[in-house]
Amino acid sequence: MKHIKQKAINIRKKIFRNKLQLLLLVLMFALTLNLVCVSYIMYVKKHRKPLMIYETTASFLTIYNNAPTTEEEPAVEEEKPIVIKKGKMNDKEDGQKKNRNAGNAQELNIYDALALYETPGSSAGIDVSKHQGKIDWRAVANSGIEFAMIRCGYRGNTYGSIVMDPMFEENIQGALKNGIKVGIYFYSTAINEAEAREEARYTIEYIKKYPITYPVAYDFEDFDDYRCAGLGKNAVTNNALAFLNYIKSAGYTPMIYSNPTDFYSNWETSRFSGIKSWLAHYTSNGQKSYYKGPYQMWQYTSKGYVPGISGPVDMNTAFFRYSKEPPAKAPEEQKKEETSSTQNQNTTEEKSSSSSSSESSSTDTPSSTEPKSSEENTQS
Repeated sequence: MKHIKQKAINIRKKIFRNKLQLLLLVLMFALTLNLVCVSYIMYVKKHRKPLMIYETTASFLTIYNNAPTTEEEPAVEEEKPIVIKKGKMNDKEDGQKKNRNAGNAQELNIYDALALYETPGSSAGIDVSKHQGKIDWRAVANSGIEFAMIRCGYRGNTYGSIVMDPMFEENIQGALKNGIKVGIYFYSTAINEAEAREEARYTIEYIKKYPITYPVAYDFEDFDDYRCAGLGKNAVTNNALAFLNYIKSAGYTPMIYSNPTDFYSNWETSRFSGIKSWLAHYTSNGQKSYYKGPYQMWQYTSKGYVPGISGPVDMNTAFFRYSKEPPAKAPEEQKKEETSSTQNQNTTEEKSSSSSSSESSSTDTPSSTEPKSSEENTQS
């Protein structure tokens, strides 16, 4: 009997303990649920959308929504003022020269180059920068060179400052004065689209007062170096397109510069549809490039020798030719000033009855028509 009573006492104790445990579990669950509810309420208050009260009638639905919107407007990219800074001849920030691997290039004088690489409908050219030093452009023109791709500027490879090529103005003025048509390239180390557009703005600022006939090219070579290391194929392609589209919107012909290895491995080339390509691939004895993609300009050696240039120079053939030179794309303000000046001059001359041999200072109105080009089939 005593044994049965003890068992009953033990059972009651177990039941009590189980009830206590169950109660604690219920309390913990309630506390957790409470915390979840409070967190949810705080989240909803922070992210809630404007309240809409719907009032339906037989004929219409009226929506009352007086709550202010919480959506943020997209940030507008702020364009910094352009401050022209001319680079130095010995600027260590200029990374272009180290990237030009001339080891496999064939040494060619201008006359052999023309015989080997020029075809009917193509045009012979060079590309130059401060690295060619002072150039005798009259001698260059007399040798048979038809166009020059001139570097207008570059972005430094560590600090990222944009500078004008110190020989740009002398080169472009000398080329134009001697009848050589001009194209442009900018050496980029942009790490994002904003920097690429900034480079395009500077390029246009440099070139707008000159007649640019051939394309304006984007030259990016620092895929794994300095400030550009680790950008990736998608990012560098986005940057290039930001530059090229900006150039196109300003009325110039955009062009991308690269070599077969980078075209295959480091660019998303399918995204360059409709944009001219400038291929750098050094072959010998007139051999074609193995690159199978489309390209409209070919830099076939970096060891060309042309009268008027001391030392080697890159030589190019363009598979198109322009019949005339376009006008400069001067800023609208400058055009208005020139027009106003011309009108005032003409009015003064009409009122004057004495001077019959005075010089006219009027300026031809620039045409907005792009130069027409006769292009051969794309080289491949």
